[in-house]
Amino acid sequence: MHATPARVQSKGTEHEVKCGIQMTIQEKYNHWGRASPWILGVNPRDAIMPEDGDDGFFPTSGNELKPEVVNASRKYRLRVLVCAPSNSALDEIVLRLLTTGLRDENAQTYTPKIVRIGLKAHHSVASVSLDHLVAQKRGSAIDKPKQGTTGTDIDSIRTAILEEAAIVFSTLSFSGSALLAKSNRGFDVVIIDEAAQAVEPATLIPLATRCKQVFLVGDPKQLPATVISTVAQDSGYGTSMFERLQKAGYPVKMLKTQYRMHPEIRSFPSKQFYEEALEDGSDIEAQTTRDWHRYRCFGPFCFFDIHDGKESQHPGATGSRVNLDEVEFVLLIYHRLVTMYPELKSSSQLAIISPYNYQVKTFKDRFKEMFGTEAEKVVDINTVDGFQGREKDVAIFSCVRANDKGQIGFLSNSRRMNVGITRAKSSVLVVGSAATLKSDPLWKNLIESAEQRHRLFKVSKPLNNFFSEENLDTMKVTENMEIPDAPSYEDEAIPVAPYGGDDDFGDGDADQDDVAMAEEE
Repeated sequence: MHATPARVQSKGTEHEVKCGIQMTIQEKYNHWGRASPWILGVNPRDAIMPEDGDDGFFPTSGNELKPEVVNASRKYRLRVLVCAPSNSALDEIVLRLLTTGLRDENAQTYTPKIVRIGLKAHHSVASVSLDHLVAQKRGSAIDKPKQGTTGTDIDSIRTAILEEAAIVFSTLSFSGSALLAKSNRGFDVVIIDEAAQAVEPATLIPLATRCKQVFLVGDPKQLPATVISTVAQDSGYGTSMFERLQKAGYPVKMLKTQYRMHPEIRSFPSKQFYEEALEDGSDIEAQTTRDWHRYRCFGPFCFFDIHDGKESQHPGATGSRVNLDEVEFVLLIYHRLVTMYPELKSSSQLAIISPYNYQVKTFKDRFKEMFGTEAEKVVDINTVDGFQGREKDVAIFSCVRANDKGQIGFLSNSRRMNVGITRAKSSVLVVGSAATLKSDPLWKNLIESAEQRHRLFKVSKPLNNFFSEENLDTMKVTENMEIPDAPSYEDEAIPVAPYGGDDDFGDGDADQDDVAMAEEE
């Protein structure tokens, strides 16, 4: 936002730069010096910045979408298009920007004018969605008939809002909509988050906005793009542009310092997926330590072994699974946590994650029974795929698979595990069948890691016996105490509402469970 590119043309002439494979190393250095002078010294554009850091170039007036006053000597302003493959990943970025704002070159916080275009905007970012901003411009719904607003008028309002925005947020697919195609200005910079989760043709869509610079941000160790066709998958369609450039030797900058999670959460994925390259940001342990860590069963990393639970398959959803024992136990965890720590009763703080669509739907049905239409505001429930790029204070992960054959289907996907166990900042609580999951080497390593850290808890039926006051007392952590082996708990605890009836399957999430399981079986 604060590195405005210089004009390419000056007084009708272009500055030609020699390029190509014939350049000598000295010619390359000279070229780099002209193209990026800030590498060798002070950015010449920084040298002429006004002392107060604000000559009308930096938007400081919030999101009321009043036209910015641009100084006559600086008529050019950088425009940024931010994209992500999914709505959930996109809204995570929007929410963070709304929450924290940006900092200008003098470290002053401000909120740029932004607009989120597309469908399915999360309620937390509705204030900057295009539909909401258009409605504000037009007035209340009662006044619409009196105004006699035509479709053309609405288009002009949309265009005006987009033209005024410094940053536009869109999914990759929606960036190809007529809304942006009609724009006269285009974008200087395109930033694509979760770029390793997008097929290459989707990545190309926002590049048609005449951008001058592109940033691809992603993690090839996390989920790839969802590709339904096995023929297309086998032919390489699922390979992202990010991965292809990386495999071709294009320089990739790995950001090794993590500022999200407690070191105990970081430990296993760093060793398993990143060759122990991940480092913790300064003071991250203190920042992610919470009051509920005083109980071992709510520590930064826990595995609850529901060793006599059983999975079942939904008849109307090929391959999608449900495990009602895990549903009941996850609800017990939720009730106990929010009873003891009411601040967790918020969808911005606590998430329930599962790889299977039908398990997710079952959770949503249960919470809707308890909280009605407010359910989505008290807990965030989604699939692993739907949570990529997002984070919560506490994440409860329901594995679902529990059978005598040791079959775990697409749960064995290492990328899916990596995403599922790294969404939490302070506590990730994994609920599953250790006996079933241990058939997979990766899950076996995770369970053994939990066991070595005394974070493996065996849970027997009746499940509600686990969180009795007496057993919670035995799991209290006192300073300098030696943590004993994790026992099995079988006393009384808070009862939970009985399981409700099944509803028709179909939440429309872009997941691979149905397809993967159909292929396997």
